[in-house]
Amino acid sequence: MTERDEIKFVASHYEEGRFDKEQALKRIMPIHKPWWTRAKIAAAMAGIVALSATAAVLIDHWHAGQEIETVQEPDTEVQYIMQAVRTIDFEDAPLPVVVAEIKNVYGVEVDNIPDNAAGYSLSLHYEGTAADLVETINDILGTDMTISEQ
Repeated sequence: MTERDEIKFVASHYEEGRFDKEQALKRIMPIHKPWWTRAKIAAAMAGIVALSATAAVLIDHWHAGQEIETVQEPDTEVQYIMQAVRTIDFEDAPLPVVVAEIKNVYGVEVDNIPDNAAGYSLSLHYEGTAADLVETINDILGTDMTISEQ
């Protein structure tokens, strides 16, 4: 059959209003009732609320039995100095020069400097806090330096 014959066939058998789109879709894709209903949803929500309340009571009871440990926060100025982000550069610099530059740039003291510090040299471009810088240097050189306030 050619395309022209197909069009002629459809046109000769066509009746206006014969095909209902709604009915055709129901036959092709029947609508299933959802497995949930309002009652099931309400019961599930009630269960969730009950479990949440029970968990809150248990957590509150558990925390009541523990002693609260107070931690004294460091001075805010010291905390600011320790968290200040700055940029620092070294090019084949001996470790004592690096430590002195950290003291000048960040305003902190570096402790636990190795006895053979002059034997270490470092090339580094770093942007971050003093604590992160010293930790990075420790990782690179295998040292155990720490920082403290000046």
